[in-house]
Amino acid sequence: MILRAVELFAISLVASTFGSMVGLGGGFLMVPALRVLFGLHHAIAAGTSLILIVFNSASAAVAYLRQRTVNLRVGGWLAAGALPGSIAGAFTVTQISGKVFDFSLAALILLLATDLITNFDKRFGEMRREHEGRAMPAPVALLGGLVVGFVSSLFGIGGGIVVLPMLLYLSTLTMHAISATSNFVIALSSPVGLITHVLQHDVDLAYGIPLLLGGVGGGQLGARMAKRVPAAHLGRWLAAALVVAAGGLIWKHL
Repeated sequence: MILRAVELFAISLVASTFGSMVGLGGGFLMVPALRVLFGLHHAIAAGTSLILIVFNSASAAVAYLRQRTVNLRVGGWLAAGALPGSIAGAFTVTQISGKVFDFSLAALILLLATDLITNFDKRFGEMRREHEGRAMPAPVALLGGLVVGFVSSLFGIGGGIVVLPMLLYLSTLTMHAISATSNFVIALSSPVGLITHVLQHDVDLAYGIPLLLGGVGGGQLGARMAKRVPAAHLGRWLAAALVVAAGGLIWKHL
């Protein structure tokens, strides 16, 4: 039991540190780990992972707010739309099978990885500059937030996997501003999904406590490291991590 807790803490610390750096919250690594390495039921893996997401994103968001890299206008509208989506996603996960869950999540992860790889220069090149006035229209952010919340609770990954490409495509924010704003959105919306999962008994606290500790530590560490790591490096690391995470979910069913 102690060894398992130590393993969970170590994995969650790495996942949350990396997730905070790129604005994904770490769930895209934690959920595959809980499914493949620890064999949790898919609904419990999603619900329990949100413990990591909540504390990791909150910790990172505080650090990013202090750095003043969060776009509060865009983040606020996205979070507002994500709240009802978070409730719907938590209800939906109990209606699908584990195999559908794993392959759907793997497909979503690979889709993002493919986009990042094929459009690398456009996403992370030096030509990306921040123009606050062209960040994202409020109606688009509100509707996009609904999708973010749904995906967040459905897969337990925090929704950053949707926020990231959305801001990359529909805004002119820099990668560091996108990472900061994504963490801010997740911090505001993911607690609603976690509460819904708790009410459905989809959370295992024996796994959740090590994730909580790793999430808090990784959130602070990742936010600090993000300012020191070039955006191009973040992009490459993100694409590689996404491919590994998706591969693990697919391998589970081979």
